[in-house]
Parts: sequence; structure tokens; C-alpha cells
Amino acid sequence: MTRLVMENAITPMKTPTYVLHRSDGVTKIGVKTVISFCCGVKVNLQGSLSFGKDVLDTLQHYMRRSIPIRRSLGHAKENDVLYLITKTSYLCRDLTFCEGKLEPFINEYITVLTKSIETAFQTILKQEKDPEIENENTTHIFEEELKKLLLEVRQLLRIANTRVTEKTEEYVWIDIIKKICAMFQEAAINYATERMDTNNGNALEIQKKLMQKFVLVTIVVEGKYENTLCTDYNICTKSYECTKALNTLLSSLRNLNEEKIKYFMRSVATGLLDTTFYSHISETTANEFQVILNDMSYSDNVPTKDVLRNIHKAVEERLNAVKTRTFFTGGKDVELVYAILSDMDHFYAKRKADPFHSFLSEFFEWVRMDTKLKSHIHVLINNIADQLLKSPHELEVKLIHEVRAFLELTVDPEN
Repeated sequence: MTRLVMENAITPMKTPTYVLHRSDGVTKIGVKTVISFCCGVKVNLQGSLSFGKDVLDTLQHYMRRSIPIRRSLGHAKENDVLYLITKTSYLCRDLTFCEGKLEPFINEYITVLTKSIETAFQTILKQEKDPEIENENTTHIFEEELKKLLLEVRQLLRIANTRVTEKTEEYVWIDIIKKICAMFQEAAINYATERMDTNNGNALEIQKKLMQKFVLVTIVVEGKYENTLCTDYNICTKSYECTKALNTLLSSLRNLNEEKIKYFMRSVATGLLDTTFYSHISETTANEFQVILNDMSYSDNVPTKDVLRNIHKAVEERLNAVKTRTFFTGGKDVELVYAILSDMDHFYAKRKADPFHSFLSEFFEWVRMDTKLKSHIHVLINNIADQLLKSPHELEVKLIHEVRAFLELTVDPEN
């Protein structure tokens, strides 16, 4: 039975018998350790989770709600090697837009991203029983990568300093938060993949689970610090056109009869075939997703309206969180929906106001008069695809990772 349900829980997968081992002094990552570490139940910042528990414990420690986020490293700062490496890089030196109170914010954001990634690696190694690995000092295994990334961040901030104005401040800062997240996300995935045992026949499975792990960890940190930027520094997202348009669309669809909803889903399914969407996901995931879309479009046994209602709930929560300046956490799939919508909102932030007005006008005409809509859906999907191609490459890759992770966690047979 196929499913596409927005849940706060994902069923854990069975753990294969492959293990982490060493070869020529290099740590190799095997399926058992990665999957047993990755496959959990829920992601939130209150500790009620098994997915990446140690990573989220780290986030909980550094993001305690009872104290302001800019002081959340507390007494540990002066003895924190990663924080000191970041701080002594002087990322904001001679950059007027981030010198002063925003420099500690950047330093802490980078430190928490790094610690989250490092905790992931440390937990993977601790699950291995090999004494050679257990006795190895793995406290800062991502430290050298951090030093390289800090050079990239410095260059990113220097470019931003030339672009920022009073009018563009919000967009530039959100852009920085997202690009730094993308840098660390990609670096973590590459760092692990390069150390993978390529002789293991399950290398692709390992890579998939690692990608999911690092995407989820980094988007939680990004979301928290984007919210902190708003609540503590009054630099807030002002444009969320994609979220608003999707909320309006889903709100209307849920009131239609099943026949009209299935027609809409058929139009979406055929429209995706005209884009490069399926080239960015695995064949297995693509096949499963197409089966789900087909069931939602044709099958009388699939309650399409209920599926859309669950998705709508997540979209509503994202919209309310933006409007009320709150940081909301949910299940893994919900976290990914928030991240995807946040990125899409950012992509459209520089476009004209209400970029989906034309399509929504045609949609409401179809609702009232049963006019033709399929061609308008295809035009919309292609316009969105074109918009992504015009976006910065690192953010396009970041969004692709997020969409892949979401689909793998919700539609792959093993889940």
C-alpha cells in the first residue's frame, strides 16, 4: 500500500549487518552504524526523539529557550576550540554590515552547525566496537573542514557587504544564513562520502542515509538561527509568497469533491514529467512517487483529500510561525516541508509581489466554472523550474537535497 502522509513519526527501518571498519588507517562508514544512527522517530528540540538523539541533545544544550540564543554558549565559550577557531577568523573584520553585535551571532551559528555535524560523526564512531577506533581522538574530526569553510564564509560575507543596503538587509542576511547552511551541509556529506568504503556493495544506501542525516541536522540549526535573527535582531523574512500561495491553494482544494481533486493531481503528475524533477532523485524514489501520484489521481481507495489536508496543516503551521516569529519543530517530514518552503520563499523574495496571482486567478475560475486548468498547471510548474535554475547553485543543490530527503523518508518502500 502506498502512502504520502505528513506524520510526526517515521517507522524505523531494519538494520543491515554491515559495520563500520578501518582500512589503511582510514575510518570507513558501513550501513549498520549509519542507519541505526539515522533511523529514528522524531526530530525536535525538547529531547523527545531517537533520530540523531546526541545531535539534537547538542542543539538543545546550545539553544535552551530559557536564555537568549546569543549567550547560549555560556561559560563554555572560552574553552571551546571550535568557537575559538571561528572567532579568531575575524569573519566580520572591516565589514560594516556585520561588525559589532551580529558578529557573535555569525560565530555562534557556525559553531553550532559544526558541533551538530561533529556530534553526528562522534556518535557513529562510538557505535563501533573496534578498540582502535574507540581509542582514537575524534573530538574534532571536522575541525580541518571548518577551517576551509571559514575561508568561504569570509568571502561570502565580503560580497554581502557590498550588496547590503537598508532596503536589502533582510534579504541579504537570510541569503547568508541559507548559504552557510548549504556550505556545511554539502561539506558534511562530501566528508563522509570520501571516507566511505567503496568496496562495500551498499555504498549507495550508506550515502543516502548520510545525506538524510546531515540535511535534517543542518536545517534544524538554520531554522532556529533564522528565527533568532528575527526575534533578537529584528531582521525578519518579509516575503513568503510560496507559502501563502500554497496555503491558499490547499485551503481551496480541501473543500472540493474527490473527482476535482484527482483531476488536479493528474495535471500535476503530467506537468512534472516535462521538467528535470525526476532526474534529481533515485529511480526507486521516482517510481514510488509516481505510483503515489497515480493512486492519488485515479484510485478510489486513496483518500486524496485527507492526504492534502495533512500537508495543508504543515503549511499552515509554517505560515503561522513566520507571522508570529516563532520557532516550531515537528517530525522529520514536517521539518523538511518547512525548510523547502523557506527556501522557495527566499527564491521568490526578489520577484514582483504576488507572483502566483495569475495562476490562482485561473484556479479559482476553474473552481467556479469548471474551465480548463491543466495547461495553467503545467505553465506554473515550468515557471517554478525556471526560477530554480536562476537561483544560486548552492541553494539549488540544498533544495534538491531537502526534496530528496523528504521523498525518501515518506515514499520509499523501506519506510
